[in-house]
Amino acid sequence: MEKTKVSLLDYLAEAAEKHLPLPSIPEIGKQLGISTSTLREQLEVARQLGVVEIRPKTGMSLREFSLTPTLLLGLDYSQKVDPLTFEQLSDLRKNLESAYWSEAAPLLSREEITQLELLVTQANQKISHTPIQVPKEEHRSFHLGIFQHLNNHFVFSILESYWALYQSSDLNIYMDQAYLELVWNYHQKIVDALKGRDFARGHEALLNHMDLVKQIKKPELKQRFE
Repeated sequence: MEKTKVSLLDYLAEAAEKHLPLPSIPEIGKQLGISTSTLREQLEVARQLGVVEIRPKTGMSLREFSLTPTLLLGLDYSQKVDPLTFEQLSDLRKNLESAYWSEAAPLLSREEITQLELLVTQANQKISHTPIQVPKEEHRSFHLGIFQHLNNHFVFSILESYWALYQSSDLNIYMDQAYLELVWNYHQKIVDALKGRDFARGHEALLNHMDLVKQIKKPELKQRFE
């Protein structure tokens, strides 16, 4: 590292770019010309952004960059001050999945499509269980699975953030069995289209599914925050 005054994030970015090992915290503070206590405060910001990982005994290491931790920090705050946060994020997610479907769907292998179909089976088992179980994890894994090969980390981070909020929300308590069966029927239609390499039909099923979800959730969100 050149001995010039740089921010901690600049320092970490250079280390990541050049695949350099990170020295001890006191040594980094010495190189940056700041105290250890100040450096620890800045490291906490870097940790929350998902840039570094700090563990007892093993020390500090760089993580592969993802926008998801940063988005989740902002969304956590936004939800507390704006009741429309989830609804607006849902609309963004819908348009992103629609726009990137034609790029992502053809990249799925037959094995991966089989895994998507397995998620549909698992979800239906939960729906038919007594008492009913909402297949939240299967829903997340199904949609993220479709876009797993998408060569755009920013889009995928937005989708990841949406599903993180979806899983942590209590919106699912309003879903009855008939509604869930209808939703997962659309998922099966998506799988059938992917198996037949009929991407236009799969895209239509995806949009119909998300329109159904939007129609149900909009009044629920209004009721929840009034």
